[in-house]
Amino acid sequence: MKINKNFSRKELSPKPHQNDLISALEAIESREKVHIKVAIPYEAAEKLSHFLKEKGIPESQGIPLLIQYGLSSESEEKLESLKNEMKSKAAQNLWGKYAVMKFRAYEYFMENKAMVMRLPNILNENKSLKRRLKTKGLRKLIPKDEWDNWNKLRIDNFYRKYIFTSRR
Repeated sequence: MKINKNFSRKELSPKPHQNDLISALEAIESREKVHIKVAIPYEAAEKLSHFLKEKGIPESQGIPLLIQYGLSSESEEKLESLKNEMKSKAAQNLWGKYAVMKFRAYEYFMENKAMVMRLPNILNENKSLKRRLKTKGLRKLIPKDEWDNWNKLRIDNFYRKYIFTSRR
């Protein structure tokens, strides 16, 4: 946030012969001003602009009015409730992301479980295809794979790890 102070001091109160609304506004305008530059998300700026247009307030007057109203003592409870609402929305968003991640992890676990259940059949099919290549005299085409040496004990370990797990 950047704050620039403009120190051009003029009269702070209207002249005695100027008691109308315009002169009062001019007196307020002539007070010391502070310029604030705030970066906000585009969506928030659009909502703010739309809100001010609905109320028929020009942005140059509406934004300072909203800041002043937001900083007044009357609206402290309202600001606190808005702050709490934002925190609860963030928490709900976080819980939603957690639920999605948990569901995806469950899906991956179930896919892994299905692959482990099919593992003995897939390994047998792989061995039979390699035997077929060997009988046809195509030994050069037979790849060496790490699972060629897997025995029943290794497959049983996968079963214990992924199929017969206890849910905590």
